[in-house]
Amino acid sequence: MEGSVLPLCLLLSVTLQGSLPDAPGLTARSLPVLRRLQRLEEQFRWLQEVTLNHLQSIARNYNISYNIDSRFRSLAEQAEAANAARAALGTELARLAAVSRRLQRSVRRLERRALSPHAEPRSLRDAVQQQLQDSVPLGTLSPQPLKVRQQQWRWEERQRLLVETGPSRTPMEDAEPLGDTKAVTTALPTSATGTQEQLPALQQPETVCHVGSMLLFSNTSASDGAVLQPRLHVGLRELSLCTWLLTPAPHLGTVLSYTSEAEGSKLALHGDHPGSARFVIGDTVFRQLPVTPLLDGKWHHLCLTWASGHGRYRFYVDRRLLAAGSGFRQGYEVPAGGSLMLGQQQSRSGGFEPFLGKLAGLALWSRALLPGEVASMATGHGLPHGPLLTLANATPQGEVRRERCACLQHCP
Repeated sequence: MEGSVLPLCLLLSVTLQGSLPDAPGLTARSLPVLRRLQRLEEQFRWLQEVTLNHLQSIARNYNISYNIDSRFRSLAEQAEAANAARAALGTELARLAAVSRRLQRSVRRLERRALSPHAEPRSLRDAVQQQLQDSVPLGTLSPQPLKVRQQQWRWEERQRLLVETGPSRTPMEDAEPLGDTKAVTTALPTSATGTQEQLPALQQPETVCHVGSMLLFSNTSASDGAVLQPRLHVGLRELSLCTWLLTPAPHLGTVLSYTSEAEGSKLALHGDHPGSARFVIGDTVFRQLPVTPLLDGKWHHLCLTWASGHGRYRFYVDRRLLAAGSGFRQGYEVPAGGSLMLGQQQSRSGGFEPFLGKLAGLALWSRALLPGEVASMATGHGLPHGPLLTLANATPQGEVRRERCACLQHCP
């Protein structure tokens, strides 16, 4: 018994004090046992570290999962709120779709009624008669002009509906792209004798101000005109030309012409025939425009837009769309670096008279303006942002004079 207790005490003493195997006083026989005890001690320490890490991991997971039930409930409530919002949105979209279908049906009914000469609603007939009374006394009109004016008003109402609702076919849009030498038909209807009847004029604002300066073209001399500088730095794939205009002449004359030194005329708006003018892009390619409303010796707002992508053009007079189409010089680019002149034709072929009258508030953009922007200008609310050139960039030549014009109705 005593012989076994002594070695055990010796082993415990070595273990607790971390004695080395080669400590003095130990026999060679006890060395393997001590090494095994050291390995067991190392394994115990490793197990202790692993256990500690495991306990720390359990503590972290506990912190993460603490109160997890309340978090799940909160997420469930948020999911229910999202489902309710989705259902409400679906209901609102369905209601809007139903309203849109009803509106489309109403528009189609109005179009059919507007195009039918015998199915005209009482309200439309009353509106036609009221407009005719405001413009010309009914006693001075024969039955045939009255019928023509009613057809014109129905045509105008259809165009307004088409513009506002945005159908796939735009007002007066060509069924097929026209060739280079085929002009578009005028947008205004004509009577049986071929004379063009003028549409009732839209009510103009009493005073149009903030138009800047005004150019006065007092005669039709070949030396009169106004050059716009600087020249275009880049080609135009879209453009808008808008101006206030007054002319006492029976025809429009040349409002603008743009020529390239190497390629000749590339852009123009001119006309020598009463009631019509040519919008030219690319020398010989043009569209015929109705300009009768401009030829009464009063101030009117004119605006032309064109986009190369689909060859779409629009012609507005006093914010009313008078002509439109597509396939006009589709994919073409008006070249840069040419000469831009007002009131005078620059092409070598000639044939169009200069402009006679007054221009104010003129501007050129490198984009196609929206109908709302055109209407804003026509009602005296100033120019849209970003014009390339304005009348302030014009240099008068010959007898053309620049005059200050705070408000159009007060211009000399």
